[in-house]
Amino acid sequence: MIIIEKADNINAIKADDMSNINRVLFDSIYINDIYIKDSEVDYKEDMIDRFAEILNKMLLQNVELSDDAKLNIINLLDKLNTQKENLEMIKLKTSIADVQQASERLSKKSQSAFELK
Repeated sequence: MIIIEKADNINAIKADDMSNINRVLFDSIYINDIYIKDSEVDYKEDMIDRFAEILNKMLLQNVELSDDAKLNIINLLDKLNTQKENLEMIKLKTSIADVQQASERLSKKSQSAFELK
């Protein structure tokens, strides 16, 4: 009985703790809006990189994983890569929009400069 109690004390993390954090992790990498800020895109890219790193370590170092578990990890890594590509496209779109806005502002300024002369 004492041994079981010690094991429970050693394993302070419970299954519920991990289940609860899954939603937080999902929200941190899920793209819920096309018009997100560059800082949010950077954050999500960083989270995806770090999560993918953990999954890669699991694949390389955990020899006890079943083939199904390995396949699930590989599929999730593929989805994470797709998610990261989507974030890069969003970043590119916002960059192009910023350049277009700056171009329009510069065009208006140069036109007004010529009108004054």
